[in-house]
Amino acid sequence: MPESLKASAPSPQGGPAEPIHAAWRAAKPARNAWMTIPDSYLAEFVAARAEVEAVTLDLQHGLFDTRAAIECIRAIGLRGKAPLVRLPDHDPALIGFLLDAGVAGLIAPMVENAAEAGQLVAACRYPPKGRRSHGLTRGGLGRGTDAFALAEQTILFAMIETSHALDACERIAAVDGLDGLFVGPGDLGISLGIGPGQDREEPEIAAALARVSESCKAAGKRCAVHAASARYAATMAGKGYDLVTVWVDVVAIEASLADGQRQWADHFASPGSGVRKA
Repeated sequence: MPESLKASAPSPQGGPAEPIHAAWRAAKPARNAWMTIPDSYLAEFVAARAEVEAVTLDLQHGLFDTRAAIECIRAIGLRGKAPLVRLPDHDPALIGFLLDAGVAGLIAPMVENAAEAGQLVAACRYPPKGRRSHGLTRGGLGRGTDAFALAEQTILFAMIETSHALDACERIAAVDGLDGLFVGPGDLGISLGIGPGQDREEPEIAAALARVSESCKAAGKRCAVHAASARYAATMAGKGYDLVTVWVDVVAIEASLADGQRQWADHFASPGSGVRKA
């Protein structure tokens, strides 16, 4: 059992985040698919077919508008997976809108310090814990829905993407109401002076990943990381990461296209390949 899972606080039950919480209660890492393409059928297909607990819609670097995001949140939830959103920024109005619409959790980019993390928590929680306005839309369609209980089940990750955030990660992880830290290797690599990239093994990134994991463990929080391959995601899960990205839409499509091109080229490169005659 990964050490971070042993140390983290118990997960609540119920709500749209239940698939993730169920994995954590079973001391298992939660697997995450990542989407940048704003299509509800693709979202439903991924949620129905992929062996994952969550599907994240990327509103920062993806092509989603709010309408497309709502349609995908609905499709993912109906297939029994937890819909997550990577926010474009820290706008409290957008945070409230997405939570009211039934999103299971939020991943906030470019969190630099504990004060910013505290503001994010406040935007997700109702008074007296926060300043979120009460007004569920599709997130409250179930009869007897308890909006306040749902708010407590919402998962909130702060992304560690800069050297400043890395230096403050122990203080950020300790913020009450924050569920954990999510490492963004691309921007973090740029900030550390080694350039962008995913599935990284440079000493600087390895040290950063270890520090974030230890910070989360010490605070009783969860740690997450973005990846471009299931192999790397599995490696990070083995090192104690609690939420790992195992599939990315554009990466998978690009790999499939390249594989198709190789198969085509290999076929016609071999003797007797059956090239049509005029």
